[in-house]
Amino acid sequence: MEIINTPQEAPQRPVFLLVLAILSLITIGLGLLGGLSGLAGGPLSGDEIETVIASNMKIVDQLNDMGSHYWAETLNKTIRMVEYTNNNFYVNQLINVIGYGIGLAGVILMMRGRRTGFHLYIIYNLISLLVVYVSVPVSEIPAFVIVFNACLSLLFIFMYSRNLHYMK
Repeated sequence: MEIINTPQEAPQRPVFLLVLAILSLITIGLGLLGGLSGLAGGPLSGDEIETVIASNMKIVDQLNDMGSHYWAETLNKTIRMVEYTNNNFYVNQLINVIGYGIGLAGVILMMRGRRTGFHLYIIYNLISLLVVYVSVPVSEIPAFVIVFNACLSLLFIFMYSRNLHYMK
C-alpha cells in the first residue's frame, strides 16, 4: 500500500472577509493617523476651544429657533464633550491610538486566518465605545452617539463572525 502525501491547500480567503478588512483598514488607518497627528499637535488652545464653542453655539441657537430642541441639546452635549476630551487630551488620544493598534492587529490576523484577530477586533470595538467615558460624564454623552457606534460595532463584529469558519 502506497501513501501519497499531497500538500493541503490553504482554504480560499472569503471575498466578504476581504471587503470587510478593506473597510476596517480604511477606518482604522484614518483613525490611527488622526490619533498620531493629534498626539503630535497637542490639545486645542483656549482660544481655539472658544472659537469652536462660539461657532457651534450659533448652530444651537438656530436649531432652537427652528424648534429642534432635541438636536440643539445634542449639539450642546457634543460641544461639552469636546471640552472634556480636550481637558484630558493625551489620555484620550493615547487610549485611541492603542485601540486602533489593537484593531489593526486584529484585522491583519483575521486576514491571515487567525481567530485571535477576531477577539482583538472585539477588544478594539469595546475600547472605541468606552474611551469617551474616561473623561466625559455619562450625562454629557448624547445617547444617539453611543447607540449608533454600538450598532455599527455590533454589525461589523457580526459580519466578521460569519467568516470564522475560515479562521483557525
